[in-house]
Formats: sequence, C-alpha cells, structure tokens
Amino acid sequence: MLNKSTAPDSPLDNLLVDTWWFALTQRLPDEAFAALADKRVQQGFTAVQLVVGIPPEVGPENSSAASPVGFPWTLAGTFNEAYLNFARQRIAQLNSRGLRVIVYGAWGHQIEWLGQERMTAWWRKLIETLDDLDVVYCLTGESNIWLWGEAQNLLPDKTTTTFPVNRLKELVGYLPYRVQGLLIGWWRNRQRPYLEQKLNQRRQQWSRVLDEIYGLTSHPFIIHTLPQEVSSQVIDSPKRLAAVTTQTGHSETMRAALWQRPLDHPDQPFINLEPWYEGINGQFGAEDQLFAYWVSLLAGSQSYCYGAHGLWNVGDGQFLAHWGNQTFAEASALDTPRLIGLSHQQFLATRRANGRPFIEANKNQLITIGQTFGEELIQFFPDVAQAETVPKGRIWLPLRGRWAQELPTAGPVVIIKTS
Repeated sequence: MLNKSTAPDSPLDNLLVDTWWFALTQRLPDEAFAALADKRVQQGFTAVQLVVGIPPEVGPENSSAASPVGFPWTLAGTFNEAYLNFARQRIAQLNSRGLRVIVYGAWGHQIEWLGQERMTAWWRKLIETLDDLDVVYCLTGESNIWLWGEAQNLLPDKTTTTFPVNRLKELVGYLPYRVQGLLIGWWRNRQRPYLEQKLNQRRQQWSRVLDEIYGLTSHPFIIHTLPQEVSSQVIDSPKRLAAVTTQTGHSETMRAALWQRPLDHPDQPFINLEPWYEGINGQFGAEDQLFAYWVSLLAGSQSYCYGAHGLWNVGDGQFLAHWGNQTFAEASALDTPRLIGLSHQQFLATRRANGRPFIEANKNQLITIGQTFGEELIQFFPDVAQAETVPKGRIWLPLRGRWAQELPTAGPVVIIKTS
C-alpha cells in the first residue's frame, strides 16, 4: 500500500465522519434526517457512515430495520427495489450537502442468514444502485461477529436487548470476579479448537463476496472489524482494501489502542472506524472524544470517525438501551461534534503529515503526541499538568474550541509551533 505521506488524494483522505447506522430506517424521519445532515455540515463534518441493508443488533423482520418503504430484503432472499431507491435518494441528499457516504452493505453475521450467493447478489444491487454517487463501500460491519450461531437468536424480529448472550453476561456479572475469570477461562479453552475453523469459514465467505464484486466499481472498499482485529486479519486479499481499518470499541482498556494501532501501520492508510461512542453506557464524554480525535490523527490515522450513542441507533431511551439510555435528541444536542469540527477545520482538514509521529507515554498513560505538517509541529497534551516541558507556540484549547494567550495549568492543550 501507499505511504500516507506520499499517497495521492483518495476518497478516504482527511474525512471527519459521523456514524448513523439506522439512518435509512423509519426510526429517522425525513425532517430529522435533513436537520442532522445540515447540522453536521455546519459543524465541519465531511462524511457519514450508514448501513444500506439490515442494521446491527436487530433481526431482519424487526420494525426498527424497516425503512418507510419496507425492509431491505427478506430471509427468502428477495430484495426490495423500493428500499434501494429510497437508499439512493437519502444518500444523494447527503451528497448534495457535501457529505461523502461510507456504505455498509451488511453486518458480519448476516451472510449466514442470506448465504454467500445472495449476499453477493445484494452487493451487486447496491453497486448498480449507488455507484454514480459519492460513496465508499464497506463490505460489512464486524465481519467476525457471532461465529457460534448466536445471530439465529435474532430471527426473525428480535433485538440484542433480549439476546441470551446479554442475559448470560448479566448473570455472570453478579458473580465474584474470581469465579467470573474461571468461567471465562473454561469457556475459551473449550472453544479454542474450533475457533480457527470458524474464523476461516467467515473470512472465506466475505472474501469470496469481495472477489465477485471488486471489479464492478472504481470506488474503494474497506471492511469493519471486531475490536481485537484489524482488516488484514479478516479478509484473504487485504491489498484490495483501500486502508487498514479497525475498531477499538467501547472500553477504557482500549485507550492506548487509539494511538498504538495507527502507529503499528506507519506506511499504510489507516482508519479506526469505531472508537468509543460518546455517551455509551454513560461514558466517554467530550474530553474522551477530543482525546480520541487528536491522538488518532496525530498517530497517523487517515480520517476520523465520531459516534454517539443514541444517534447511531436513533435511540428513544429504550431501543438497544443495554448500551445506555441516551436518546437521539440528547445525542443530537451534544456540543462535542462542534468542538471536534473546530479542531478539524483549524488544523487537519487539508494538511498532510510529512514526518513520523513522536510520542511520550508512561505505559498506557499518554503524556504527549506530536506530528509535523509542512512547516508546523502540532503537539497534543491530554493533560498539560503531566508534562515536564511544553514547547512555546500558539496555544489551542480543544475543549473550548478557541485559542488562548496563556498556557493553562491543567487540561488538554494543543501547541502549534512553526519551524
């Protein structure tokens, strides 16, 4: 793959992406769809990722998977032409506002519902319907999710809120930590002999779909993974993918992965498609979101993907509330996207890194990370009080979205120094 510092501009360069998995469902009415698009454009976002098909965590006949013109497809493999036209219309609306759309054609387990042949046919229909629009194609979300047949519990119209796995986790959560650890270890040892076989089967299925459709379009392909993986591990022909991609998921234990994963791929385009969502399980507020943005891009990520619980699922406080009860209205009112947009517009929307990132960390505690862009050094301090020395330069306060005359005594700071 091309080095990020020398690669020509691509449809994946310098995007600021919002996450709307349920954007084509009847959960998001036309007026709310248009208002959110206008708001994100005003805030400086340049792309949206959404699912054209059955969104995650619901069965194919659940009402929350349906668009205003019906379901995308049936379990019998019949495709809904009216839905495809509706998807084209909404994506065109986003394009008309200057928003590129990352189109997810499915979620990983759904290939077992439709079968490989019909999933390939579905992707052919997507390309036929959308290929003249401003899109990037994501083959599937979480390609290796539910390898053990758990997705059958969603059929035909269930959600993960009542998923047996979630109920089991809830029950296990009441046990002492030592007992929890013993149970988890026993389960992993029991399943280990079969895991590689399951992984191979899923990888082969999605790889064959990509093989069949790759030559039908000039738009780039990417793939979305589980938190413990990167894209090169889940597809047989990673060179057909336009970037190394991953998700770091929604756990504080993945904090260091936000900067370590792009650093692990210094000569390849890299994107974290799902860092922690704002408000998920009541966690990861504005400071965490600005942290994730700055460390991701300074470590070498090609673009940045924001997400908010309540917005990705168009939540009402009850739908998929095992992830938290933040609603769509609450998520839409968050000020964080504006702050991220201000940082992006000020610094990274048009710049291209021309050096290697440098980093100072104490185990998983980041002290500072920096990168050169042209004649400028941009250096981020998650908490300036933890730094022994801070270079002189212009001072940007990411949590305020403004410049400062004096260095604060604590909190996140960005220093911009011109050589």
